[in-house]
Amino acid sequence: MLDRDGVAALHDLTGRVAVVTGGSRGIGRAVAEAFAAQGASVVVASRKAEACDEAVAAIRAVGGEALAVPTHVGNLDDLQRLADSAAGEYGGIDILVNNAANPVAQPIGEITAEAFAKSFEVNVRGPLFLFQACLPHLLASDHASVVNVISAGAFLSTPGVSMYGAGKAALLSFTRSMAAEYAARGIRINALAPGATDTTMVRNTGPEVLASMARASHLKRLADPDEMVGAVLYMASDAGSFMTGQCLTVDGGMVPAR
Repeated sequence: MLDRDGVAALHDLTGRVAVVTGGSRGIGRAVAEAFAAQGASVVVASRKAEACDEAVAAIRAVGGEALAVPTHVGNLDDLQRLADSAAGEYGGIDILVNNAANPVAQPIGEITAEAFAKSFEVNVRGPLFLFQACLPHLLASDHASVVNVISAGAFLSTPGVSMYGAGKAALLSFTRSMAAEYAARGIRINALAPGATDTTMVRNTGPEVLASMARASHLKRLADPDEMVGAVLYMASDAGSFMTGQCLTVDGGMVPAR
């Protein structure tokens, strides 16, 4: 029987190394800060070096351990450099959170080849190839876990933003295949499907779209990025030790409402 300390230990990440893409803001930053608070050494990756440095400084200011590695998830060389930097600094990789995303949107009928490539390079190809770059280190870990951040839109029609929805649905499919292929080798792979969350990417859609997204769920509001932390921490830690190939939908009831 688990006592209070035992329950707390399920979520303890002391001694583990976590790579979080899109880790300088929004959901990624909330997750990076939470992982550090739970004892992990966190590698913060996002496109802008200054944003990475600021996030790392905030983590270190409260006693956490973090490393900034500016990374464009659409660049394959950057992905290998990220994995090498994380393992070189901390000796391995135990947790990977594929959170970075590209919101480029064009309606069907007007989608350009350039926009399609840009969307899928970041939203699908990047997470897959970063997983492969991290794979040798994950295989060497006794607590290997991957969380691919998709979207509630993967389960819905997404008019106007179909590339984003399709890319996230593809990443969910990869999540299930990754989990099936690597379960026997000790790596758990799951997905998080957030609903509309109060992030820079969502705010950039404009006030009308923002209000519409807030009304779309049963809870009638946007999520705070911190409200995604519990689900990600569960999947990444020993608390989720018997979970793989699954998706936690944290959307305020958006999918059921539709």
